[in-house]
Order: sequence, then C-alpha cells, then structure tokens
Amino acid sequence: MTPAARRFLFLSLVSTLIGCTYNQNKVERNKFETIKLSQSDSISVYDENDEKKAPQAIECEYFESIQPTRRLQDKNTEHLLFAQNIGSEYGYSTDAAFKKSKDSLLQAGLLVPVSDNQYYHIKDMEHSHPYLTQEAAELLEEIGIRFQENLKQKHQKEYAVYITSALRTDEGQRKLFRKNKNATHSTTSHLYGTTFDISYMEFFRNDDSKIIRYKNVHDILTKTLQEMRMEKCCLVLREVKQQCFHITVIQ
Repeated sequence: MTPAARRFLFLSLVSTLIGCTYNQNKVERNKFETIKLSQSDSISVYDENDEKKAPQAIECEYFESIQPTRRLQDKNTEHLLFAQNIGSEYGYSTDAAFKKSKDSLLQAGLLVPVSDNQYYHIKDMEHSHPYLTQEAAELLEEIGIRFQENLKQKHQKEYAVYITSALRTDEGQRKLFRKNKNATHSTTSHLYGTTFDISYMEFFRNDDSKIIRYKNVHDILTKTLQEMRMEKCCLVLREVKQQCFHITVIQ
C-alpha cells in the first residue's frame, strides 16, 4: 500500500470524534474533526516584559482518534496535545505575567474563575490559579452534577469534589517540581487552562461542611469519570502519588 493510500485509509477511520451528550443537564458537545498537533516538549512562554506573540506550532500528522475506555490511564502527552490545540493560546512564564493579563483574559472570555459551590470546592492552590477555559469549567461542573446524581442513586449523602490544581504558569510548574519530584518537569497541560486535578481521597460533605475520606465515595467518583471517559468528554489520568485525577477537556 502506498503512503498516500495508507494516509487516506487512516484519515477515513479517524476523521471525527464524537463528544459526550448529557441531555438531562443540557450538556451537548458537537461532532468535530480530529485536530492537528503541536509537536514540542516545551512551549513558547512570555513574561510581563515580552511582546505577546503566538508561539510557533509545528504541525504533525493527524493522530489516532481517542477511543472510549473505562481505563483512566490517558498519558500526559495526550493531555498536553489537546491542551495545546484547544486551550489558551499562550503559556505564562511567571505568576506576575499571568496576573497582569488576567483581567483582559476574563473580559475576553478566554478564562473564567472557578470558586466554591455545591459541586466542587477549591483546595489551597500554592502552585496554580483557580481559572479555567469556559469548556473546562463546564466539564468540571458536569462532573460534579453527575457525581452527585450517582451518589444519590447509591443512597449516599451529598458530597462536593476537591479541586487541587487548575491553571499553572511555567514558574508554578518549576516550583511544584522542586517540591514534588513526581510532578512533570516538562510542559504540562495545566498551562493552557484546559486541565484540573480532582482529589480522589478527600471530599467535602455539604450538609455539615466536613472533609471526609470514604472509599464508597471514591468508588462513585471513579465510576462517574469512567462513564464520562467512555463518552469521550475528557481525558483522565489517575495519579497515584498525587492522589488525584488529572482531567483535561477534549472539546
């Protein structure tokens, strides 16, 4: 088979990704074409003194369509490739650079703040900022809604999940790596606002505001994410050492 024929066959097999649809809560994601990838282990970042020019991406071949799976083992490289293409245009080199641009990003709708509500609570974020893209924030709320519905089906009390990390700068990533050698020292999808971490050890009980550790609740959260991963709403990596689910919106 010639290279051109192989490419035609490959593209015909993976030309579209079908997103999840959750009618009860009016969450619908449209069909969209496979995306081109930026091939890099590091991204162009800028600080508050730099001109804000878009980083030059290296276009690659289309990659194989994400397949439905209940295994929460999507690789960091897969998270990064989606984040680079559908997340914020830039990564920020320093916290100061991000803070300087934050208001304009919010006004333009490129990022939205996330704060405590009935579905999720924000843990103290030493190395990240509580902001996400609109799509990632909607995914986070959908996870919370479906998690609580699954809790109700199992006759459990109402719990909110804990968000332990959201948007990071390159500076924050370096600090995290110095503190925790299990964190990646290269580019992370957290730089693009598409990614957040949810603790699978601690949960916030809404009726009495207690922080609890409960295996049954952990299992229900896992089931919720498996359902959503089967629907291709997101990529999920269960990080054992960090005791969290690393989650990236994929459309």
